[in-house]
Amino acid sequence: MNKIKLLFSVLFIAIAVNASAQFGIGLKAGTASNSVTRSNGGRIDETYHAKTGYDYGLKFTYQINDWFAMRADIEMMSRSHTMKRNLNAVKYIYTDYKNGYINLPIMADFSFGGEKLRGHLSAGGYISYWMTSKVKGRTMNIADEFVPFDEKNSFNEYHNRLVAGVVAGPGISYDVTEKITLQLDALIYYDMVSYMKIGEISKDPRYNNTLSITLGATYKL
Repeated sequence: MNKIKLLFSVLFIAIAVNASAQFGIGLKAGTASNSVTRSNGGRIDETYHAKTGYDYGLKFTYQINDWFAMRADIEMMSRSHTMKRNLNAVKYIYTDYKNGYINLPIMADFSFGGEKLRGHLSAGGYISYWMTSKVKGRTMNIADEFVPFDEKNSFNEYHNRLVAGVVAGPGISYDVTEKITLQLDALIYYDMVSYMKIGEISKDPRYNNTLSITLGATYKL
């Protein structure tokens, strides 16, 4: 008898949760500022600098109750950076790495506040696939002449094109209507996998760290 009561209680809770749950689909767009963390195994005369690019895509939400939702995005993100040489003889040498990734973050979204204006705290994980890469900059030839270059960066066996990491950050949303919500997010993507493979030849891990600021609109189904 107790088992039957427990079963009906679980079913009742599940039905109640599903009855109040709501799906949403939307668009988002903004900027992404990416920097690189590199070990001391790199060349000591190289410095790495953040570079700003794009972040846009689709967002899907599943609102379970007033304060908790699950969220998944599919986005195209620029995860680029700049390398500069810091010695006097080669201080005019630099390389801009322009990298395009497709990301799939899945996050828990905790919200608080009023009926229309609410604050958010999102956290979760993601996988990220390296789609495109170009390099542009200035180098030096054997005659000590500066030579500009702008070309596609070819992938090889030393690149990790599929990486993963953690994502978290705050946000703020406003219900324009009963069906449409605008949301501003500031999310930090931190890679846990080096985008260059680590082996006997190369023990120089490199990680992308990206701050994404986007404005999105969600339609509640």
